[in-house]
Amino acid sequence: MSNTPFAENISAFVTVWKDAFLRVLESLGAAGVSAENVDGTALQPTGESQVGILTVKFSGGGCLKGEMLWTCEKPVALQCAQLLMSEDLNPEAEFSATHTDGYLEFIRQVAGEAAVGWKLQRGEPTEIVYQAETGSKFETHSSAAFRLSSDKCKSLTFRIDLDASLAESLLAKRERESPETVTTEIAEAGGAANLALPSNLDLILDVQLDATIRFGEREMLLQDVFGLMPGSVVELNQLVSEPADLLVAGRLVAKGEVVVVDGNFGLRVTEVVSRNQRAAVLDAA
Repeated sequence: MSNTPFAENISAFVTVWKDAFLRVLESLGAAGVSAENVDGTALQPTGESQVGILTVKFSGGGCLKGEMLWTCEKPVALQCAQLLMSEDLNPEAEFSATHTDGYLEFIRQVAGEAAVGWKLQRGEPTEIVYQAETGSKFETHSSAAFRLSSDKCKSLTFRIDLDASLAESLLAKRERESPETVTTEIAEAGGAANLALPSNLDLILDVQLDATIRFGEREMLLQDVFGLMPGSVVELNQLVSEPADLLVAGRLVAKGEVVVVDGNFGLRVTEVVSRNQRAAVLDAA
């Protein structure tokens, strides 16, 4: 890449993703993870179904505007899925639908780490959202590829493609706008926040509230409740693909994707209710 603002920011963005891959792999038990830049020509997405190749699309939110594609070969995705699902790493195993789901969860966890990393680097809200459909036309503006290796996973090569909108948004906001504009935006945002929340909010910020993740609901007859036993399955009113709800003090404050972090369940927030709605939690507390 040439030494231009675009190239520098794209390189920084790719580095954030590398670090995200390393953290997720290490959290799944891989040690000695390393990364090196490689030629990703063989993984160039064509927009059509490719045998032995998996492409995942993400869109940006917050300070990121645009789309990106992540491409890898199926044997690479298989290793990631097996690692996530605590399976023995077997490159000869059949790549099943379960492995597809496992890889998608793996790459979503990486995206969550990358979003946090970019937000910390730029100091602006950042979202990286998985897109189920990848068939729409995609025009690559910039691309990069790197290979990851560890004591467990060998030669994991990934390619990232950015469209023009995302490449443009990687330029820091304060490089594109005047200081006067940024100051005005901060003042306006602060004023809106003061209208939504009570002035003495600082006095109760250390109050602990119960937080619950809700996967779905179902009404049950009392006889069905008494009929429950180990192995019984209770069907909920929510599809697996739908986001789970985050309730605080019994009130909905956010929605998100269920993830696994260091062996524990967690929620990657993808949607947050308004500040006024979140302030309503104070009434229930």
